[in-house]
Amino acid sequence: MTCLVLSSGQLRASIAPQLGAGIADLSLLGPSGYFYPLMRRAAPEEGNASLLGSFIMAPWANRIRAGTFPFAGKQQSIRTNTNDGMAQHGDVRKRPWTVLEQSAQSATLEYTSAAVSDSNWPWRYRCRASYGLQPDRFTISLSVRNDDSTPFPAGCGHHPYFSRRLWDDGDILEVRAPVTGRYPLDAGCATGAAQPERLCARLATSQPFPDEHIDAVFAGFGGVAELRWPSSGITLTMRASPNMNHLVLFAPHANGKSGTPLPFVAVEPQTQVNDAFNLETRGVATTGVVVLAPGQSLETTCAFEISNAT
Repeated sequence: MTCLVLSSGQLRASIAPQLGAGIADLSLLGPSGYFYPLMRRAAPEEGNASLLGSFIMAPWANRIRAGTFPFAGKQQSIRTNTNDGMAQHGDVRKRPWTVLEQSAQSATLEYTSAAVSDSNWPWRYRCRASYGLQPDRFTISLSVRNDDSTPFPAGCGHHPYFSRRLWDDGDILEVRAPVTGRYPLDAGCATGAAQPERLCARLATSQPFPDEHIDAVFAGFGGVAELRWPSSGITLTMRASPNMNHLVLFAPHANGKSGTPLPFVAVEPQTQVNDAFNLETRGVATTGVVVLAPGQSLETTCAFEISNAT
């Protein structure tokens, strides 16, 4: 896996153009001059985009049930890619992207669906991702543009996996991510409107990440989430643009068994809820569906700021 390596002060990032322009590593300089992974660090020869530190989801975010949805008076169909018959995580995370610009602290990459013969989207589109690194901040600008002659619905998001601990074995990862409601799910797809519940209340203040297996989708994300490694003394603040107002929390356990948490969790900002295109047709509001006219773009930003814990 050949990566673009960015470096600035205490931060280092690696971007994998051949794996959807995903993040192979985001690390922080710690004790003894070692860079500790803030995000899950990919293996040097990793070829699976799903095992990166973070990957991009576009031109939709998360899941589409059965790979079908109504739009413009007809039922649209795309290929599914999961055992339970879902179209999952968009169509760009496993695609090679083109590097447009690169410096020691920044990189811009682009994917154009018209350049491939097996695009899994009924319309032509392009994505652009610009990464910027400062000594205490890592920023991603992500866009989806309609390159076709007719409108289409769109969404996008990020799927970062954060390490449960940094350099101190006493770390118990804490999270604060205020939201307004949690969606009911069936097979990972939202089935109704979001409602307040106990996990929403818990996310309003910084508390240890729950031990149980979690795969939850929330509405009303205000764009700011904090992750704290208290024993290491580090806080990461995620700041997403206002249109990234949905959030997914995913805490996987080994072999799906409760009580055996893996050493990372996902905190995913996205513009739309899972299965948003189908949910909207059932009359649920604020699903995050955006319809792009020809030449129009969905523009987002997401920044990760590092500071000493307080």
